[in-house]
Amino acid sequence: MRFQFHLCKVLVAAGAVSAFTLVQAEPWPVWRGDPAMTGVCKETLPFPLKLAWKFPQEEKEKVEKPGDAGKAEGAGKEQKKEERRGAVKATAVSDGERFYIGDGGGKFYALGAKDGKPVWTWTPKEADSIEGSALLVGGQVIFGTLNGTVFSLDAKTGKETWFFKTEAEVRAAPNVFERPGQPPLILIGSYDNNLYALNSQDGKEVWKVETGNYVNGSAAVVDGLTAFGGCDGYIYFVNALDGKESGKMEVKNPIANTVAARNGLALLAHYGHEVVALEPKKLEPKWVYNERDFEYFASPAVSASGFVFVGDRGKRMHCLNLTDGNEKWSFRTKGRIDSSAVVTGENIVFGCDDGKIYGVGIKDGSEVWSYEIGQPIQSSPCISGGRLVMGADDGVIYCFEAEKK
Repeated sequence: MRFQFHLCKVLVAAGAVSAFTLVQAEPWPVWRGDPAMTGVCKETLPFPLKLAWKFPQEEKEKVEKPGDAGKAEGAGKEQKKEERRGAVKATAVSDGERFYIGDGGGKFYALGAKDGKPVWTWTPKEADSIEGSALLVGGQVIFGTLNGTVFSLDAKTGKETWFFKTEAEVRAAPNVFERPGQPPLILIGSYDNNLYALNSQDGKEVWKVETGNYVNGSAAVVDGLTAFGGCDGYIYFVNALDGKESGKMEVKNPIANTVAARNGLALLAHYGHEVVALEPKKLEPKWVYNERDFEYFASPAVSASGFVFVGDRGKRMHCLNLTDGNEKWSFRTKGRIDSSAVVTGENIVFGCDDGKIYGVGIKDGSEVWSYEIGQPIQSSPCISGGRLVMGADDGVIYCFEAEKK
């Protein structure tokens, strides 16, 4: 079976001017960069990087002081409410002009790429955390929340266009499947054990597939099929047009992340300490890598040059050969890696629970750059217009660009 990338309809990307060089901004419309979830960026970041901006500017979290409500009520005065922020676990998406991202406090932002200032801010009536990345398609930005609702907003204005309720929290990022002559389908999983296909135009359910447990990861689009893992220990292949199951394979351990596709293989990593290259036509592994007894939460990236990059919770980033699964190198950190790596030129970039963002060379696994935030980083990189954007557990969204030479 040959995998093909089904490109989604994204907002038109304009050229973005960095502080020092003219960079043609490539859009990053879905959380792993493309519908096949390869985690590969078309742009090459020129390391080292410097901090360009952060949002919000104030790093100290503002909270309502205990007792303020009672004092205000007793005095007959209006209570002054202050904003509460949560950790930023979602990954940004970008159309080249803006970065779109939600936070743990339930707010969703469109931030200007050049300065990080909010173009618009959206807050739901029932605020709940946003941990999944969004999707840009057809002028809309679509994402799920932990109260189980999938929202669609107008990407230009932030105005709500539709919503869809599942029966449990949504942590997965949506993906898109193009249908000839019809509105695209939005594919998104829920903790109600279902993968849903929604009409992108109005949010109505077209089909759903029930699994035996939570659907935490996103669905990859591969040659007319959608491939996704479940916490029930199965990887599923489903016809993306009608939701009919094409096949499934049991790995006997929860798959909490996202499948990546390249060169006729489906790449997955799971809680049973394994990275697996699966041949979908045969529904059997081509190879299995299980050299260390640590689970995988981060999703694999797979480059066109034939390498797989995936971090484990045992403080290692692994580079494996796509052909046979042999390890080329491993890079050691001081914390578990739940952030999914992104390939940019001859390097990869990812976050870590040790509070650092790393840039690592593909050739030999050497560190080419790092930036210490000091709080765990579980979001994954978004790269567009020569800028790298990532959120952290301190509730701040960070943007980096090339240093002046």
